[in-house]
Amino acid sequence: MASLFRALSRTPLLLPTRPSSYTPTLAPPSHASALFVRNFSVGASKPLAIRHHVLPFPSLHSSLNMAPAVRSLATPMDKTQRRFNSLQPKKMKYRKKHKGRIPIPIGGSTKGTFVEFGEYGLRIKDGARLTARQIQAAHTTIRRKIKTVKGSQIWTRVFPDIPVTSKGGESRMGKGKGSVDYYATRVGMNRIIFEVGGGGIRREHAKEALRLASAKLPVTTEFVVKAEQVKPPKTPRAIPGASPVKATAPSPAITPSVIAEPVKVAEAATA
Repeated sequence: MASLFRALSRTPLLLPTRPSSYTPTLAPPSHASALFVRNFSVGASKPLAIRHHVLPFPSLHSSLNMAPAVRSLATPMDKTQRRFNSLQPKKMKYRKKHKGRIPIPIGGSTKGTFVEFGEYGLRIKDGARLTARQIQAAHTTIRRKIKTVKGSQIWTRVFPDIPVTSKGGESRMGKGKGSVDYYATRVGMNRIIFEVGGGGIRREHAKEALRLASAKLPVTTEFVVKAEQVKPPKTPRAIPGASPVKATAPSPAITPSVIAEPVKVAEAATA
C-alpha cells in the first residue's frame, strides 16, 4: 500500500475531460477528496513542497481514504536518510568464514607493496585486520581533504570481504556460530591501503590527507611517493626438485682490432 501511495505522489494526475460549460462546485478540502502531489517545478526559489490539490471528482480517490496518518507514505524519503552503509561484499558463496590469520609474505613476494595507480600512497608497517568502518572512515577523511583539488582521485587497494561473527556475552557453548556482526579484511605488512593522485595534487596536500586518514587506522603507517620508490628486480621462482638453470656468460663483443688480425695474416701469406 505504501508503494502505491508513493507512485501516486510521483505521477501526474490525469483527469477526464469535460465541456467548457461544465462548472463543478468545489467542496472544501477534506482528507477523502484531497491528493498530496509533489511539486517538481524546476528552478523554484523554495525547496520542493507538497501542494494541496482539490479534486472535482471525489469518487476517483475516495477508495484510497487517505488519512493524515499516511501523509508521510506519499512523500518520498529524504535523501539525507540514505546513508552509505559500511563496505561489504555484494554476494558471497558462504555467509560465514573462519577467523583465519594475517598473511605473512615469507617467500619474497612484493605484491601490493608499491604505489601503482596514483602518485602518493599510504603503507602500513605491520599486518592487521581492518574493519569496514575503519576503511570507510579513512576513505571519507581523504575525500573531504582532497575534494578541493579538481581532478583528484582516490584508490582503495583493500576491500573488507571477510565476515566477522559475534555472540552474546555469557552464552553457553554450542548452538552454532554467531551471527555476522561486521566485515573485515586481513592486510599483510608493508601493504598499500590508499593511493591518491590526479589533478596535479601537491605533495604537501596529499601527505596531510593521508596523515589524517592514518589517524583512523589502528596500525603504524608511512607516506610513500611513487617517484621515489625503487622496485627490486624480478627473480625467477625456484621450483623444488628442478635442476637449477645455469647462467651463460655473454659472448664478447667484436672489436675492430679482432677483425684486423686475420687481415694481416692473409697479407703475410700472399707475400
